[in-house]
Amino acid sequence: MKKLLLFITMLFSTSAFAGYSGTNKLITSAELLKNKKDYVVLDVRSADEFAEGHIEGAINIPHYAVLDEVDMLKALDKPIVVHCRSGVRATKAENMLMKNGVTNMLHLQGDMLGWVDKDLPLIITK
Repeated sequence: MKKLLLFITMLFSTSAFAGYSGTNKLITSAELLKNKKDYVVLDVRSADEFAEGHIEGAINIPHYAVLDEVDMLKALDKPIVVHCRSGVRATKAENMLMKNGVTNMLHLQGDMLGWVDKDLPLIITK
């Protein structure tokens, strides 16, 4: 019984960070915080999720609307660090953007779940 509970615990704890399946290079939260001025942080969660807590300076464009802002994103002169809650929506957004010529993207390792798990600072506007 103990082995079964341990297995279930491990399964759920690792699946929380298994959402990102994209191909962009990963950046850790420590790397981002250390060199924050060198990046643009793109949060592709919903506006409500963003208001409940986001990384300071992040811009919010929900994943389904990124193509509406593709020209602005292409024009950015810094690498774009994309993230969502767990990685699923960020993967979709990154794929859409890459197909439309946005190539200067990185992915935040662990997404927002990882950020919160490390108790890193959040801006709350709700």
